[in-house]
Order: sequence, then C-alpha cells, then structure tokens
Amino acid sequence: MQHSGGFVRNCALTSHKFKEAIDGIDNTIRELEKTKTALLSSENNLRLANEKTEELISIKLTHGNPKMKAKFDAL
Repeated sequence: MQHSGGFVRNCALTSHKFKEAIDGIDNTIRELEKTKTALLSSENNLRLANEKTEELISIKLTHGNPKMKAKFDAL
C-alpha cells in the first residue's frame, strides 16, 4: 500500500506544480499586457509631442515672415 500512497502523493505534487506553472504564465501575461499598454501610450505621447514640435517650429519660422508662411502653406 505504500506504493499507491507514494503515487497519490506524487500525483498531488505534480498537480500542484502544474497549477503553479500555469499561474506563473498567467501572471507573466498580465505583466506583459501592462508593459504593452504603457509602451503604446508612450508611443502615442511621443507622436503628439512631435506634432506639437512641428507646429511650434512652423509658427516660429512663419511669424512675421510672409514668404516663409507661404512656403509652409504650400507644403
């Protein structure tokens, strides 16, 4: 009967380790999703900042300069 007790114990340990591994994978996926969201947000913020920088540059270059304004408008 010792053999079957050991078998049951081994099955229980294996089941527990399997559940721990699945939980670890689930936690990793959640963390990766958080990182992905943060990176996508950063990318969007950089795009917006770049657009604002371009607007500021064109405003500075064209302010009081009708020739430059006409060139930017043509673009």
